[in-house]
Amino acid sequence: IMRTLILLLLSPTLLFAQAKKPFDKKKSTITYSMNHILHAWDAVSPEVNGVVQLKADGNIEKVAIVAKISSFDSKSSNRDAHTLEVTEALKFPNISFVSTSITESKPGELDVKGNLQFHGVSKETSFKATAKNSNGSTQVTGGFIFLLEDFRVTRPSFMLKQVDNEVKIKFEVFY
Repeated sequence: IMRTLILLLLSPTLLFAQAKKPFDKKKSTITYSMNHILHAWDAVSPEVNGVVQLKADGNIEKVAIVAKISSFDSKSSNRDAHTLEVTEALKFPNISFVSTSITESKPGELDVKGNLQFHGVSKETSFKATAKNSNGSTQVTGGFIFLLEDFRVTRPSFMLKQVDNEVKIKFEVFY
């Protein structure tokens, strides 16, 4: 039994404990972009919460990120209020992503897979991201597209025309 305990204590995964680092909330943002036949808009959330789990070599092993739907600002209070209504933000207040795998395809280029949760629906998604170190912190940027219908969100209409089904997500997080 003692020999097993010593082997467990000396195993690389226990010897090099993984570090968990929170996102820098002052710098990190998530932006969504949408289109309507009459106009396009972006909405930014500066209230991003997340944590990165690093491997012993400093590479990203896992990531979890969450933002409140109410924190996105499109510079139109009417549009933001309508967004809260159609996404049922009182019932489903957050959009979140938790990775299931992160691999580095080239130095600084990440292939990310995980689960996006929005409007009470969890859907597997994948995207590419870029990581670079600067001034003692790491910046990770990337983006992906999802469809409102995949998350059972009724597309709002304006002037009898629905908004596009596509939602483009861009993120810039620092840790």
